[in-house]
Amino acid sequence: MKPIGLNEIQNLRHAIQYFQDCYLVASIGALSKSTNGRKILSENIAKTADGYRITFNNVKGSNKDFFVTEKEMDNLVYMDKYLNPIPLKPEHPHNPIIKAIETAMNKLLTKYPSQKPFICRIPKCNEKFEFNKPSNFLEMFTGKQPIKINEGGIKLSLKSNKKSSKELFDNISDNPDCSFVLGTSIGFSKGLSNNHCYSIEKVNKKNNTIEIFDHRFLETITLTYEEVIKNFKFIVGYFNKDLS
Repeated sequence: MKPIGLNEIQNLRHAIQYFQDCYLVASIGALSKSTNGRKILSENIAKTADGYRITFNNVKGSNKDFFVTEKEMDNLVYMDKYLNPIPLKPEHPHNPIIKAIETAMNKLLTKYPSQKPFICRIPKCNEKFEFNKPSNFLEMFTGKQPIKINEGGIKLSLKSNKKSSKELFDNISDNPDCSFVLGTSIGFSKGLSNNHCYSIEKVNKKNNTIEIFDHRFLETITLTYEEVIKNFKFIVGYFNKDLS
């Protein structure tokens, strides 16, 4: 087996999301942006003779390896709700490492169904790995408990966590070697998607702006602190030291 290389890890930063798994694609993209995140990706993902080995560092308190073959990955087909295949964008092929992790997540949840939170099992989906919480995925994958602001509960925005959110944004600006994901809920504003996760690209506390990346549409969006607090439900992630 051979660990994935730096170029492959860098390609994860802006990998496209096809399935209903923004939590997974945004989380992997966020990990690719920090030094220790990249180290974990290299340690947890290895190329085998006929596919990949994906390691999760905390599944019921233990490390678990899942081996996926190229054939199993080929059998993972993007489909609509009627199970009709949806053509992929030819200019943006499905990233093979993302597809390997998705296939591994299907295996993990088949063996350990309780690792998917009950609330995430309510929406109808074609694949077991669709719909999940980024904190749940990140903790399983890295073995480290992430920082979380307002991911759970019924509050639909960060307004009631305004002070702690701004402090975290400033901290990210001062410590850009980090991995964070922002998530919306319902009632989104123009330019954002409902119940969707975005990886944080950059925070600038001098002008109070945050750049986020949308893996579904492959675009960078710049918002002010106030716009993020008003339109996003939660923030989840790590500073580089948290992943050591």
